[in-house]
Amino acid sequence: MPLDTLSDRPGRLTDAVHRELRAAVLSGDPAPGQQLSVPELARRLGVSRGSVREAVLGLVADGLAEERPRRGVVVATIGPAELRQIHQIREALEGQAARLGAASATPEALAELAELLAHQRRAIAAGDGPGYAHADERFHARLAEAGGNPMLAALVERLRRQMALALHRLAHDSEEHRERGCAELAEVLAAVRAGDPDAAEAAMRAHIRRTMTRPEGN
Repeated sequence: MPLDTLSDRPGRLTDAVHRELRAAVLSGDPAPGQQLSVPELARRLGVSRGSVREAVLGLVADGLAEERPRRGVVVATIGPAELRQIHQIREALEGQAARLGAASATPEALAELAELLAHQRRAIAAGDGPGYAHADERFHARLAEAGGNPMLAALVERLRRQMALALHRLAHDSEEHRERGCAELAEVLAAVRAGDPDAAEAAMRAHIRRTMTRPEGN
């Protein structure tokens, strides 16, 4: 797990530790089921055990780690059944996020969403899987934010991270699936830009539903 020393970073230390551990977990190292040893992580990060302990509990709250009897906290394991449930919840939540976005997205938000789609297209052309996945994540997050409901946006982000934990190979999706996913999000954006809540929700629900049939879930 290539963690950086955080003791000299500005800002609240626990938040920095939380971000570092979350990024490592989502990268797949440590792997699902692996123990998150507070003493070892504190040594490697060059910070106090208290900061690491609080950050690890933050991962539990994120749904990315879980407490196990006699083992402490381990990286969460999300199986096929849980992944289907995540998709089902995402369909409802992100459909609502698209509906709210169509009603209240600002011109600035629309411009950012369009630029994220442009990033996706450039990543597809360059064969850049990680770049495509990052732009995809940011599009979903930015659209949820554009709806003006912070609680909904937080729930969408939590589910996206849990899905990423279950599917580390998202960035290695096929070019065909990337192109289709980008086209589907372009339909969502067109409906949001037109101010059509019904069409925006329907397009996003269809996009999420179709991801359930793709091997990589993207």
